[in-house]
Amino acid sequence: MAWSDDKELLAKHFKHAIQSRMVAGYLGNNSGMTRVSILPICPKCERIGLRDKGWFEYKNMACPFCGYTGPTDTVYSEYRKEKKFR
Repeated sequence: MAWSDDKELLAKHFKHAIQSRMVAGYLGNNSGMTRVSILPICPKCERIGLRDKGWFEYKNMACPFCGYTGPTDTVYSEYRKEKKFR
């Protein structure tokens, strides 16, 4: 896969990941990768979710898009770096 293809795939996934209005609102006009990189990825729908109560102990998250609440093992920076997106 060429670098341009990889970059396009990342951009496509990023648009998919922030489809929730709540996440987009959280990011606001300052949607830099630093702020996004610490957010968890929903294991059910592969979108960016929000940290929930118990994040530091159990890695609990809430997905405003599909409604999933529970543990996750990945934050966006790892997800992107390891190219886990489909």
